[in-house]
Formats: sequence, structure tokens, C-alpha cells
Amino acid sequence: MKKSSTIILIIVIAIVFVAVGIWVGIVVSANRTPSSGVSLSPYSAVYLSTGDIYFGRLVWFPTPHIEDAWFLQRGTDAKGNPTAGVYPFSQIAWGAAGDVYLNSKQIIFWTRLSATSSVAQVIENPSAAVGTANQQVETAPQIPVPATSSTSP
Repeated sequence: MKKSSTIILIIVIAIVFVAVGIWVGIVVSANRTPSSGVSLSPYSAVYLSTGDIYFGRLVWFPTPHIEDAWFLQRGTDAKGNPTAGVYPFSQIAWGAAGDVYLNSKQIIFWTRLSATSSVAQVIENPSAAVGTANQQVETAPQIPVPATSSTSP
């Protein structure tokens, strides 16, 4: 009986070491500076298969979700030119609250934002860029949207 309990204890210890090693690897790789030398912000951009782009602190455990979420909203100006702005998810019309939980099957790609990213700077200091609830202000630089062509071969 002592031999089987010793084997079980060794297996449990090995599993704990593997789990801790995986966790440390994830934390270290998420916080490392890329080889380009660019310093990273704590924020990420997540592109979904729906075409939606969310920004914020990306957390993978226990399920992928974004804390302090912001979203990219595309539109047109008075002249019909395409525009894009970044807005806090908490100010969405239907009154979202809390984290945004993602379907991992819908994530096309994600990337960390650099510390010099205008989106990361707005998330870090939203009071400098966001208007009142009645007057939303675009917080990201204009993003050029290519015009579509309806010519066919």
C-alpha cells in the first residue's frame, strides 16, 4: 500500500510542476519585449471572424475575455467618407457592463499593442479623449478605408 501511495504522490507532484511550468511560460511570453525592441502596453487588439475589433486587457483563463474593453466603430462622415473611432464598450447603447467574453473559435488573430499606440494611450487615459455620454468623440486617428469597386472582368 505504501508503494502505490508513493507513486500517486510522485505523479501529483509531477503534474503540479508541469502546470506551474506552463503557467510561468505563458506569463513570461505575454510580458516579454519583442525582438524589435518595442515596449509593449498591457493592452491587446483582438480581431474576430465577424469583423469586429476589440481592445483592452486580454485574459485567457478560464475563458478568453477582455477587461476594460474598447471597440472599433466604423462609419461615414457628413461627406460620405469612411471613418473609424475607438470607444469604451461600457458606453455602448444597450448598457454593457463588465468584461467582454469571447468565443475562442471566433478569434482570427490577436496582438499586443505597443506602448506608443494611440489606442493604448487612449485606453490608459480615457478622460483626455472621450466626450460626455451625449457627445462621443473619436479617440483614434482616422483609419483609411479603401473604396470598393464594382467593376467585374
